[in-house]
Amino acid sequence: MPTLAIARPSALQVQPANLPRLPPCVVSRPALLQRLLASESRLRLLCAPAGTGKSVLLGQCARHTPAAVERVWLDLGGRSLTPTQLCKRLAAAMQLPFDDGGEAGLIDRLHERAGRLWIFIDDYPRQADDELDACLDRLFAVAPQQVTWWVASRRIPAWNLPRLLLQGDLLELKGEELALDDAALNELLAALQVTLAQDVRQALLDSSEGWLAAIRLLLLDVDEDALRQRLQAGCPLLRDYVQREVLADLDEELRSDLHALALLPRFSRSLCEHLLEGRGSELLGELQRRQLFVRSLDSSGTWFRLWRPLAEVLRLLPGAPAPAPIHVRACQWFAQHGDIREAVEHALLAGQVEVAVNYLQRFSQEQLLQGHSVAQFLQWREELPAWLFASSPRLIVLQAWALIICARFDEAADCIQGLAHFMPQPDERRQRKLIAHWQALTGVLARQCGRRDARMHCEQALQMLDEGSWSQRVLCYQALAQQHMAEHALDQAKQALDQGLRLARLNGSLIFEALLNTDHCLLLQMRGEAGRAAELAEQSLALLRERFNHSPVVARLLLVRASLLARQGLDEAAQQAYRLGLQEAEHCEDAYIISGYLGMLELAESRGDLDEAHQWLQRAERVMQWSHVPEVRYRCVLQLQAGRLLLRQGQTGRARELFAQTLQQLQQRQQLAPSEFYDLLPRLRRYLALSDLLLGHHAAAEHALRLLLEECQLAGHRSLACECRVSLAEALLMQDELEQADNLLQQALGEARQLRLLRPLQELQQRQAQWLDRLLPGEAGQNLHQRLFDPAPCLDEPASAGTALLSSRELAVLQLIAQGCSNQEIADRLFISLHTVKTHARRINVKLGVQRRTQAVAMAKAQGLMGD
Repeated sequence: MPTLAIARPSALQVQPANLPRLPPCVVSRPALLQRLLASESRLRLLCAPAGTGKSVLLGQCARHTPAAVERVWLDLGGRSLTPTQLCKRLAAAMQLPFDDGGEAGLIDRLHERAGRLWIFIDDYPRQADDELDACLDRLFAVAPQQVTWWVASRRIPAWNLPRLLLQGDLLELKGEELALDDAALNELLAALQVTLAQDVRQALLDSSEGWLAAIRLLLLDVDEDALRQRLQAGCPLLRDYVQREVLADLDEELRSDLHALALLPRFSRSLCEHLLEGRGSELLGELQRRQLFVRSLDSSGTWFRLWRPLAEVLRLLPGAPAPAPIHVRACQWFAQHGDIREAVEHALLAGQVEVAVNYLQRFSQEQLLQGHSVAQFLQWREELPAWLFASSPRLIVLQAWALIICARFDEAADCIQGLAHFMPQPDERRQRKLIAHWQALTGVLARQCGRRDARMHCEQALQMLDEGSWSQRVLCYQALAQQHMAEHALDQAKQALDQGLRLARLNGSLIFEALLNTDHCLLLQMRGEAGRAAELAEQSLALLRERFNHSPVVARLLLVRASLLARQGLDEAAQQAYRLGLQEAEHCEDAYIISGYLGMLELAESRGDLDEAHQWLQRAERVMQWSHVPEVRYRCVLQLQAGRLLLRQGQTGRARELFAQTLQQLQQRQQLAPSEFYDLLPRLRRYLALSDLLLGHHAAAEHALRLLLEECQLAGHRSLACECRVSLAEALLMQDELEQADNLLQQALGEARQLRLLRPLQELQQRQAQWLDRLLPGEAGQNLHQRLFDPAPCLDEPASAGTALLSSRELAVLQLIAQGCSNQEIADRLFISLHTVKTHARRINVKLGVQRRTQAVAMAKAQGLMGD
């Protein structure tokens, strides 16, 4: 395998005489190169840490200097020099006479020159020098317009960069932008003739964070196995590089501070002040000025961290401070600021287990739903001694809630039993409180397991829980709402959700409000209000993203949004939404991930890719088992999907047997449907009737479908009622009752259009394509989605059915969008705020099932919402 030293230069690396040579195996970086060369800014600044490829990129730009432009290259080597020395070197590089006029003389000479000039200054002095920076700042300001400056620097010079930026005279590339991406890494590997497995390539990119120097040193004289070892144990060459190129110019105090920050996953100015005894603000400013691998974690400039490869090297270098005191002080700071999760993490890293357990008791149910907290909490439960987590009722209650969130119901039941060891309590108040917590946990757990006694426990808990236990009360209301949805008492479910939402809002809990909205979206979907459900999901996601980067609740809302897209037949958008939801659910280890797998299964089935559909089914089962989720949570749902795939394959008898067996199991155990799948039982009944229909038992199928349709109508389950009506129409067709079948399907088509529900028609198309084509005609090339939702407008057909999707104000906004008005112009014409216009535009897109303004206009015109 060739090394970096002997790799053959490419044809692009021919070295012009007046430029430094390019190293072998240069990464081309066409996007960055084009961005720099296409810019019209007078200053193009590459300001990034050591080893990011600044000089090479600057050299590549210099080699693309147009023939009509004069080029000057000046390598300062990072060494300090005076303003006079800089001016002298610039004059010499431009072959200009230099006298004692210094800066003023140089400016005069620049103004005397004709034609365009590109001045490249590589490796600008690394030590701060206000006089030198001021000199360059003046040169930028007064030099002729035809002079373009190109500067590569390891530190941020004290130039008036905001002014240059506002004037359009500055283009700045920072370290994050110079980091290698996947394409650039592949190019480098190809140049080095190195082949790596995908997982190793990704691990290399992740561990290095695209730092070019780290990547090249890790790859030096190495095969794949050796690279794996270096990624795990560290690389001596990289450690030596960091010592020489990063740490050598730093004083002892700054090196010590860097070692301390390397121990922290993240830090802020305030944390640094506490950690480093008042030096924090100065330190962070110095690190940023020196470009010492500080990466911002938010757009507000509050939280930072060191680049991962530098932090890993610093932790392995000799002379690093003892980590325990650093973690103790960090623990204190996070605890003071209410971040219990990170306080616990640092207490454990400091080896102070009892302190960690003390902080664990301050966790709340709300915090368990934030970020990776619930998975982290259960990981601590696995790593710490069991007696610690059983040492107080509070810790037992928290464990039980965490286990319920992750659907580890058997473990949760065992955990709840541990509360008996603390009975009786010393006084009546504490005894009542502990019993109330037991009732709440038992009720929510019973709901998740589909037990009918869930309502009794939740109602009793609500009577006993005090005002301070508002979060448990919210969870009880949610469990009651879920119980009502599983029993198809949709009005009662709405009442329970409203009570929970009121309580969450009174306590200012955005995350509990969003959690309840997840079930509210599912309720709206059952009632046929898909537009409102999609709008609510979008609003909740927008609010959550302002506060939380990750959360199981975010994952659930993303998956609900995906299902709303899928029901409309917007398969491409739904697939992307499902992938986002799956990614978030995997990150948070949330059991609701099963709905993402089953959603992807249905999309694969609708494409006719049954092999992929079976793979998603197997993956769903495997993940549930890996996560220790009891079968009561998922088995019947998987059996329903397996039966649907058997139907699609023409194995109707096996499908019917599976549907009947699953339905019988649920009915014999008197078990209700699990969360997310509240209409599991009636759906099993529908597919059982459909199986009978396909097996030739037409009369039995018709009877079962009529009964189920009546029940859905009484319950207000409009979506399932529409699906039953489609199946019943097919039953009438197969009994040669053509007129009744046509009338019923026409009614179902109208409902499906209003409800934005395409899925039952996709199933019907697989079996009765000609009949559906006759009753739902379309233009040549139109798919089923377009035929249902984009019908050709009829002059004698009112637009009321479609118009109901949009309010009068939304229609007014859409009319102005169609006229090409900007958001501000719409706001001015309708006398509303800009924010309100954006809200209306977002709602229009959601209701019409589109993503862009132009699509919304086209969809509205096709549906006759906008007249002529």
